[in-house]
Formats: sequence, C-alpha cells, structure tokens
Amino acid sequence: MIDATLGAEIDVATIDGPVRMKVPTGTQSGSDFKLSNHGVPHLKGNSRGAHIVTIIVDTPTKLSKRQRNLLEDFNENPKKSIFN
Repeated sequence: MIDATLGAEIDVATIDGPVRMKVPTGTQSGSDFKLSNHGVPHLKGNSRGAHIVTIIVDTPTKLSKRQRNLLEDFNENPKKSIFN
C-alpha cells in the first residue's frame, strides 16, 4: 500500500531473471505495466513480446490502534504529514 501510494522501485521476476521496475506515485490496484522485450520470444522472428505486470495493492485488514489513528488523522487533514 505504501509503495503504491508513494512510488517505489521493485524487482519483477521475468523469464530472464529479475528486472527492476518503477512503480509511479499513486498507482492504483489493478494497474497494468508493460516491460517491453522481457516476455516470450515471437514464433516468427527474433524479437520478444512484452511482460505484463499487474499491480495488486494489499489493503491491511488488521491495524494497530496507532496505525488506525494515523490513517484517520491523515484522512481528516491530508496535507499534514503522518510521518512526523
């Protein structure tokens, strides 16, 4: 959830091994990204297809009281940083 909200770089497993991918700030669950030339080879030719990455945001189901309070505070005042 935090990586999708703030943006991050993640390693994605491909058929060639891990590839570093940038997750943009504000990425929503279900967003698809294309890693060109990291998919399976085309049957007729030397090029390769794209590896499609779907982002699934795991929303926490159990929060501590402090975590819940921080999220509620952020929801009431989104311009205030919850990290202070």
